Amino acid sequence: MRLEKYLVQCGTGSRREIKEYVLSGRVKINGVCAFDEGINIDETDDIITIDDKKTKKKILKYYILYKKSGYVTSAKDEDNPVVNDLLPEWVDKKALFPVGRLDKDTEGLLLFTNDGELNYKMTHPDKKFSKKYYAELRKEISDEDIKKIEEGIDIGSHKCLPSHIEKVGERSVYITIFEGKYHQVKRMFKAVNNKVIYLKRTEFGNLSLKGMNPGEVKEIKREDIFID
Repeated sequence: MRLEKYLVQCGTGSRREIKEYVLSGRVKINGVCAFDEGINIDETDDIITIDDKKTKKKILKYYILYKKSGYVTSAKDEDNPVVNDLLPEWVDKKALFPVGRLDKDTEGLLLFTNDGELNYKMTHPDKKFSKKYYAELRKEISDEDIKKIEEGIDIGSHKCLPSHIEKVGERSVYITIFEGKYHQVKRMFKAVNNKVIYLKRTEFGNLSLKGMNPGEVKEIKREDIFID
């Protein structure tokens, strides 16, 4: 395993921080300074230290939450309940964080983990991880407007990547996007003079809300996410 990947899994810092630790000589392999974060190590036999303190891989955890409306995606908020309040007592909340965000009034799938590497892979713009939403609209949406959105609509500060829309009813659709800009889905429909009045994320990559109820939490394994 690469030294950088191992240290990320130990929770010692971001990739940039780890690179700084290595270049400054703070990281040692079996007592010898390592100046290359890409070097391969044996996580079983090699002793890796930072500032002469032995590192240890943390136990990585993964949970799916069916977020309910009215909760903000934040660890703390003075005015509103937060998504962490929905996690039951059997979940160890220490070091857990949500992967991405859902608006206060948006329901649906939210992934919690303490795996910083996974968070990077699933939220970095270059990775183009899919997110599927069910949306109810204020007024009927035309095939022409659907085509405009699917081809990559301009939402003012950003031209969206192509998306996919499945029309469910006159005023309801499933929309799959491959990025995560601020209020993106709402702004995409606003750009065609429509308004989202209800929004729920049903899928995130390979993960799905299937069989879950609002407020429910389910522990999963990393392999369930199907990501390298």
